[in-house]
Amino acid sequence: MVRIRYRLTAEDFAELKAERRGGLIKRILRILAGSFLGLLGLALVWQACFFWSRHLWPADLTVASMGLVLLWVGIDAPGLTWLLHRLSDAHAQREIDVYEGKLAWSSGNRSHESAWIPERGFQENAKFFFLQAFRSDARLAIPKRALDSDQERSLRAFVQQQPSAGSHPVECRFFLTQEELDEASASQGRVHRWLNTKYGRVSARVICGLAVLALIWLPRFLGESWSEEFRAEPGVTAGLIGFGLLWFWCAMGCVGLKKLNRLDLERRINVSDLAVEVTRGSKTSTYKWKRFLSYQETPNLFILRQRTMVQCWIIPKRALSPGEQERLRSLLNRKLPNHALLGWS
Repeated sequence: MVRIRYRLTAEDFAELKAERRGGLIKRILRILAGSFLGLLGLALVWQACFFWSRHLWPADLTVASMGLVLLWVGIDAPGLTWLLHRLSDAHAQREIDVYEGKLAWSSGNRSHESAWIPERGFQENAKFFFLQAFRSDARLAIPKRALDSDQERSLRAFVQQQPSAGSHPVECRFFLTQEELDEASASQGRVHRWLNTKYGRVSARVICGLAVLALIWLPRFLGESWSEEFRAEPGVTAGLIGFGLLWFWCAMGCVGLKKLNRLDLERRINVSDLAVEVTRGSKTSTYKWKRFLSYQETPNLFILRQRTMVQCWIIPKRALSPGEQERLRSLLNRKLPNHALLGWS
């Protein structure tokens, strides 16, 4: 365990701000993204004001508010840093305890604790060490001036002791089944487990169908037709129509969604210290470990969840021998935080 105490100064905050801005390419991308968001915000504000309707003023006010927020973000959120510093004592003494696999830190009267994977959550530059916590997604910046030589060696040792190459990879080949997909979906929480039941699927389709009917009836409730609404509020009306089509697709049972899973294709997955290589049919993709957020183990599956939480890769235990299962479990414990231990199940 390494215990570090320090305070951030005004010079430290200036250095961190420059570090976040990055190099030339990153700054150009930030300017382009900010310009796009700012123009989009102006467009929304202009539309809400130009097509203002006293019958739909709550919707217009919402659109205008969204536009103002996008405009504020587009011009680099002025005042946000000042507000955050006012809400918390930015110069208070901070204390961080670094364990193997865990971080515990406190600032003022607040204490936090989170899982930590050194190989994925450690960076440094000329003046700072950066520790990335996973449960709270906090990024802790530690000035190197606050550490002595022994602490620096101990901190780097957490990363250096992690193997980066040379271990024997775990490889498997299998055809995924619909039952395994359902188990992976149900493992995400109670809501997903309920939606996978017969009553859950029927209830979800009924709710989506009722939402479509309510949307169709909405203009009559306001005393107007869809054509009149489109002339008065083209942007809002187009958005409502898009939501209506989405709800209709869900009410019909998400036709065509299961075909995207391509259960007819054999999957080959190679898990090594360097990356996860996935082959589905003739297509091969390689994912570095930083692309993954966590892993989860169920009675029949290993599930590797990506940062977007939309896509995951499933490895059935039936495709592995008992020895391979243990090696894969050990490798995943070194590389990723456990989904259940992080409290996300």
